[in-house]
Amino acid sequence: MTLKGVYEVLKKRFDDGNVDSPLDFKYVGQLQFVMSTIGSWPYKKFGRSTLAVILSIYNAILIFVGVILLVLGFMYMRVNRFKLSFFDLGHNILCWIFDLLYIQRLLTARTDKYQETIKDYLHAFNLFYFKGRSSYAAKVHEQIHVISGMFTIYVMWQMATGVSLFIFYPWFNNYNRGMFGENRPENITFEHSVYYYMPDAVYTTAKGYWMLFVFNIPTSYLTTIGLCVFDLLLCLIVFQIWGHLRILKYNLEHMPLPENGTMYSVEENDQIRLLLKENIVHHNFIIKFVDRCSDAFSEYLFAFYLCMQFITCILLLEVTSFTADSLAKYGPLTIGMHQQLIQVSILFEMLNTKSEQLIDAVYATPWEYMDSKNRRTMMIFLHRTQTPVSLKAAKVVPVGVNTMSAVLKTTFSYFMMLKTLAGER
Repeated sequence: MTLKGVYEVLKKRFDDGNVDSPLDFKYVGQLQFVMSTIGSWPYKKFGRSTLAVILSIYNAILIFVGVILLVLGFMYMRVNRFKLSFFDLGHNILCWIFDLLYIQRLLTARTDKYQETIKDYLHAFNLFYFKGRSSYAAKVHEQIHVISGMFTIYVMWQMATGVSLFIFYPWFNNYNRGMFGENRPENITFEHSVYYYMPDAVYTTAKGYWMLFVFNIPTSYLTTIGLCVFDLLLCLIVFQIWGHLRILKYNLEHMPLPENGTMYSVEENDQIRLLLKENIVHHNFIIKFVDRCSDAFSEYLFAFYLCMQFITCILLLEVTSFTADSLAKYGPLTIGMHQQLIQVSILFEMLNTKSEQLIDAVYATPWEYMDSKNRRTMMIFLHRTQTPVSLKAAKVVPVGVNTMSAVLKTTFSYFMMLKTLAGER
């Protein structure tokens, strides 16, 4: 089957028919359901106030429980710091950072600017509302819709696989060591996916093990959702911004030339003036939405890249012990977290690249055929496009491949230092 044939099959698979709003898209429905399980979908902005109040309370409870678990995890590491091996301590620090990042994202979901951004994304900015402007806009909307649907399913499977391995691999190790049999090995404690400061019976008796095992299933699920689904949401928004930039670039590159081949006539200059106004308004619309996104996700992106430095470093440290257990336990997680970092960064870099192409597209317009008024407009527009369209962490650092490179360089530096320390210990 050709690439075009594959695309046609995917287009039929993700076709939503005649819908009235992006809220009716299948992939948006999946995103809405998953985010509701952690109380992070802004129902209030979509007119469902009662459900919004319930989920707000649920979100607050999750934050409260997350803070308690954060404290219990820290106390476990503090009390057992001399008993834990270097690599076991790394596992506990890793879980602690995951919990910290999860809480930060739940707090982000409570902010009004986050909720307003999601509302704008689905009620104003989505390419669904622009597909009627031209055949090319309809084509871009169709492509972005298929990509978004595929990407959503991919991330959902990634989350399901990740949380299953995280929860059930320690159970398999316990089973493999005969911890559930009648002749259980002496002086060996049960292995868990996450450890907290609890009575010793939790780690030494079968009853205690099953209690913590059952408790870790929903907490691990919720943490995984918190770690992945917000990145999915941000990636879907980036797809829409990228689509808008493609449409704007196409419109600028297909500006009509003068009929006489020398200069635009008065009527043609009036037509060009309207086209320029339309493109400038569209560009301002994109810039304003990107600025709102940067404001809403600024702390989120800062925490993401900061925590990724520690997460990737610890995972590399764990997996490079090169034992069968470490490779099975941390190998998929190491690949998944590095892939998440690279994936998000490359998508942001796509915006930077398309933004730079937009500058060339503005300059390549037939401005030399325009009258002085339109040329002045083009000069202002060209100056405006010099500011790149990019999301920023902490409202300062544009995120992209350069940010990812800096994170990975720091990660490997810390990794080498800790590897040396582990060898000495």
